[in-house]
Amino acid sequence: MSGTQKKTPDYTVVNLPVSQLRPSEEIDIGRALTLAKMIAKERCWTRPFFVERSHSVIMDGHHRRFCAIELGLSFAPCLLLSYDDPNLHVTSWYDQTPFAVDQIIQAGLSGKLMSFKTTRHKLEVMLPRCSVDLQDLK
Repeated sequence: MSGTQKKTPDYTVVNLPVSQLRPSEEIDIGRALTLAKMIAKERCWTRPFFVERSHSVIMDGHHRRFCAIELGLSFAPCLLLSYDDPNLHVTSWYDQTPFAVDQIIQAGLSGKLMSFKTTRHKLEVMLPRCSVDLQDLK
């Protein structure tokens, strides 16, 4: 492996209790209701949450958390990540500038949520496949 290649960590999808997931941003309820209907129709969960491993703060998946609650799910597929992961990039949605991750953690821990679509978490590796029957998450 050359010095310019990034070592890819082993990303594994795990089911976490929905009640354990801490939001850090507000959501658009209309958008979340539409998404919940789509997931219910498919009867399958296909995209894991990105969750900060130390505090269970949601990095990506705030609308899906609403969907999981709306659908009466007890568990949700998640990728546990660390903010020091070299493959993870956190920016503002609006101008792509790096975002201070301590603000995200503080919002998740305090419950004082940031505005809808404040942060963008992008993982620069192929996501593991995720296809879980909703009944298996009840």
